[in-house]
Amino acid sequence: MNRTTKFYYSLILLSLLVSCQGVENRLQIKSKALGVMNDIVVICDEDIWFSAVGDTIKYLFEGVYPLTPRPEPIFDLRQFTVEDITLQPLKKELRTYMVVANLADKDSETTQMVRKDLGEERYQRALVDPTFTTSVGKDKWAHGQIILYVFANGVDNLTKAIESNFDKLSSRVNEHDAFQLFQTTYARGKNEGLKKELLEKYGAEITIPMDFKRALEKPEEDKLIWFKKDTKDGAMNIVIRQYDYTGPDMLTPEAAKKRFDAFGIYVSSAQPETYIVINNQDLPVLTFDRIISGHYAREFRGIWEMENDFFGGPYQGYAIVNEVLGKMITLDGFIFAPGRRKRDMMQQIDTIAKNIKW
Repeated sequence: MNRTTKFYYSLILLSLLVSCQGVENRLQIKSKALGVMNDIVVICDEDIWFSAVGDTIKYLFEGVYPLTPRPEPIFDLRQFTVEDITLQPLKKELRTYMVVANLADKDSETTQMVRKDLGEERYQRALVDPTFTTSVGKDKWAHGQIILYVFANGVDNLTKAIESNFDKLSSRVNEHDAFQLFQTTYARGKNEGLKKELLEKYGAEITIPMDFKRALEKPEEDKLIWFKKDTKDGAMNIVIRQYDYTGPDMLTPEAAKKRFDAFGIYVSSAQPETYIVINNQDLPVLTFDRIISGHYAREFRGIWEMENDFFGGPYQGYAIVNEVLGKMITLDGFIFAPGRRKRDMMQQIDTIAKNIKW
């Protein structure tokens, strides 16, 4: 083999090596994002975090989750700078990020990140268009990530952008968490036999997690079934009933309290003459309009307490109306977990209710 041939073979080999390295970089496998639901990592500069912008973020995203006996935040927040995630790559592998940038600060590392991620055309638009203040990205550093971008030209405009987009941003986080929440709720599996039984009794598919056990059944009284999940810290409870639907009066907070209090006689403590009721004196019963399985529903949230004893916890109820059949199914959930956070458990009850198919 002469020198010229060797030279061309060397060029071909070098070209193949470079090409393979390029393919390898493009095909580099990303890890799966880590973390828990309701957790948001805020990426912003320190001067932004400790300013009116940061105060607004904390006020809105760490606002009180409705309703718990002791205040709990809607989301759990942590704050990193771009330098933090650059020096500690593991901080790039979490599930949910919110990048907050003041575009007026051209030297900001956060601004530079947003400029790169948006692309030059969209970045230039953000500088002049006051309505373009948010964007969403996925899987930037790991699979299963969502990255919310909030940006504006100037601190005052950035504060307004966060305030005006809070509902949209929080909804995107909840949507992102929905799969993990569903998996957590049904981690031990679904009770398929019970689902068939409830379908026969109620005409609706109600999927109860396998780790909930039947605590009480009163088929002669509004087809009442009480399911209970005992944990090391307390218990989660679900009560399902069916009624003939007679009109909107059945969807008021007063009607929801009356139904729950009627069930409450079956729950007692070691003390004599104890039973549970909704306490609407210290905190009101909140109501929300919902659509579940294509049917109008009313959601109720409040606080329950044990009469003649010192127990209590959060209550949330759902009344789902099928006007064609003239029926209403109610699902009442209540949690007993003294000294523990209850937000995530309430979200699991919410998941069970919202997956009812009628």
